[in-house]
Amino acid sequence: MEYGKLGKSGLKISKISLGCWNFGSSNPAFGIPGRVSPEDSIRLIHQAYDIGINLIDNANRYTGGEAEEIQGRAMKGRRSDFVVATKLMKRVGNRPNDEGLSRIHIMQEVDNILRRLDTDYIDLLQAHDVDWETPLEETLRAFDDLIRQGKVRYIGSSNFPAWLLTKSLWISDVKNLVSFSSAQPKYNLISREVEKELQPLCVDQGIGMIIYSPLEGGILTGKYDQGIPSDSRVGDNNPLTLERAIRMKSQVERVQHALSVLRNVAQELGKTPSQVSLNWLINRPAVSSAIIGATRPEQIIENAGATGWKLSEELVLKLEQAFSL
Repeated sequence: MEYGKLGKSGLKISKISLGCWNFGSSNPAFGIPGRVSPEDSIRLIHQAYDIGINLIDNANRYTGGEAEEIQGRAMKGRRSDFVVATKLMKRVGNRPNDEGLSRIHIMQEVDNILRRLDTDYIDLLQAHDVDWETPLEETLRAFDDLIRQGKVRYIGSSNFPAWLLTKSLWISDVKNLVSFSSAQPKYNLISREVEKELQPLCVDQGIGMIIYSPLEGGILTGKYDQGIPSDSRVGDNNPLTLERAIRMKSQVERVQHALSVLRNVAQELGKTPSQVSLNWLINRPAVSSAIIGATRPEQIIENAGATGWKLSEELVLKLEQAFSL
């Protein structure tokens, strides 16, 4: 496993990290349904650590908080072995203040997170999304207080547009508040929107990007060799006009061609498409780690195989030209 610093901070994290959104009940009271039993989830976390993955990414909303409870049980007696990253902002209950980035929600929910994780500190606390109703200064002051209290070590953002992250960094600077060390966007060979603004900002300001959906919902694993299904993330579920249908058909055809290039590169290197896709990603500017999801131990082992080597400049160019969608 390879390790690197989270942006300009001193925190060292694994280039491949494990996400917990699949862990827990398939019918939670709120949040994302799980697909992996608690017992198997714990085994997956231990498997990840055994091959060198130290960053575990979670959120208070995943399976109604059960995913954090599972992680807490998995870390029992070995808390310092893990870098715990979790997120808050999205709705976790029916009360008015059960969502958002207000001071009241942050403070009450951090205590709930600590209880579920069975720990007294969070290594990386991230704003899960933008809260347009709460001033950024209120959010950042709450985060600053949590760090001063020792409950949080670093803070990060997720799904923030580049201009808002810039504004956040400016507020932290002029108000002498703790600033974001990380950004968590979607980024992969197919979805490269961050390259326009967010990635250059992160390079310039020393922000580490922790990437979600690095394999575009499985499309970059090669499992859709026989065709991309109509309900995949390449398309959308909106009613189709003729113009949209033509555009989507063209996009799918271009993705299919790009995937054939990816498969050829993988075969040439004796790697899998997943490993090649992840290797390209973790070596992009400002990328600190890529979050993988897993339901089986072999998936973790395969994806960890994306580290320890590097694509040649020639193959990087070949892939980027193919995926210039």
